[in-house]
Amino acid sequence: MNRIVIIGTGQTGRGFINRLLYLNHVDVVFLDINHELVNRLNREKQYKISFGSQRRESLIIDNYTAYTIDSNEGQQELKKAELIFISVGQGNLSRVKDALEKAKPFERNHIDIITAENGINVSRIFSDMNLGTSFLISEAIVFCTTLEAKGSLDIVSENLDYLPYDVDSLGHQLPFKGIQATKNIEVLMQRKIYTYNCISACIAYLGYYKGYQNYAEASNDSEIQKLVLNLRKDLDACISSHYGVSYKEQEEFSQKAVYKFENKDIEDTIERNVRDVDRKLKSNERIMAPLHILEKYNKKSDSLLLVASAALYYGEETNTLKKMPEGYLNTLPESWKVQVLKGLENLKIKKGLIEILKSQKNN
Repeated sequence: MNRIVIIGTGQTGRGFINRLLYLNHVDVVFLDINHELVNRLNREKQYKISFGSQRRESLIIDNYTAYTIDSNEGQQELKKAELIFISVGQGNLSRVKDALEKAKPFERNHIDIITAENGINVSRIFSDMNLGTSFLISEAIVFCTTLEAKGSLDIVSENLDYLPYDVDSLGHQLPFKGIQATKNIEVLMQRKIYTYNCISACIAYLGYYKGYQNYAEASNDSEIQKLVLNLRKDLDACISSHYGVSYKEQEEFSQKAVYKFENKDIEDTIERNVRDVDRKLKSNERIMAPLHILEKYNKKSDSLLLVASAALYYGEETNTLKKMPEGYLNTLPESWKVQVLKGLENLKIKKGLIEILKSQKNN
């Protein structure tokens, strides 16, 4: 494959997907809506990816050209594309769909499209496209944390060269090291969101409550670590049963998430991880869906119910909830709903997290 386009030049597209393609000695075309970013990429002609203490040698990435997606050049590059990666954030996918349809007809008889948005069935938005040619759509899962260096094109990255994609939907394997063909990707995606993203929500919302700004510092807080460990004990057992994987495999999976989040080389922020709380409280997302799985197996996690309280607390403090707190809890058992709301009251009067947990168990 020699005509590869990456739509989205943010930290995932620029810092992770293109890193893997660079390591495979492949040139790419970046497309983005951000004129200033596109101009800077073309002006500076390269950027650096560093890995902290995990990997001493940095990478100098210079395997690209960049255009705005709605420019004549951008549209021509789309027409020529053989493989397209998309990483723009779920809220921008409809705009990408419009740009793809505007570029038709494509010059090739077939193109592959891979979304990397870390959501469940996000590619369905593209299923009814008319591109004037055949295309297959697959989804990839991003486990690697990448962060933009302030005031620079450079990226600070976790040392992880692994991008699993849905080979069942694509129908064939891609010839790139690190971009890994994976069957039953929906199961892996759900396990990822209900494990990694669930633990991340625990750290982020409890960390916000405790006044942290640095994400890794919150991850290494002894009180938060205790709550994460309590959460994992129940959640790992239920997820292993729910998805038919061994408990050992799931336990190792969740432990990798903990190692990732406690990595002090990645200077992530609490603010980046708590935002968009309305979406993160939806029934198929990282807090409520794991609670539903726990309920199915007659388990209850006081820690995760407290995380739900903390997410609502953040939403009220920042005025970012789109409905009353009770409206996010309608799918929970009544006793759990009462516990979450009681936890929210306790957080408002600044009780300690362990104190709140103890009071919940005594009631």
